[in-house]
Amino acid sequence: MPQDVKIWEIQGGNVLKEIKKSKLEVEERIENWLEKDISIISSDLLVIGRQVETDFGGVIDLLCLDYNGDVVIVELKRDKTPREVTAQVLDYAS
Repeated sequence: MPQDVKIWEIQGGNVLKEIKKSKLEVEERIENWLEKDISIISSDLLVIGRQVETDFGGVIDLLCLDYNGDVVIVELKRDKTPREVTAQVLDYAS
């Protein structure tokens, strides 16, 4: 059975106030880390763009160049089906 865990803040020394739940933006945090230090993925990548809009209405998380000058797209996925991920890769490749 699922359990609900609540977190409380003590205010004014004796007043408890419940801290409301919020969504943890894990994907955005990881993107921030990678933009600052792309060597986490590979030592021969250079980030040249973040949240880059494509001509097809999509957005590339991180646009990079490798050592040879080839374009490398870094996409972070959460809550996506393999079909959706494959479709996005094919869009970028075309």
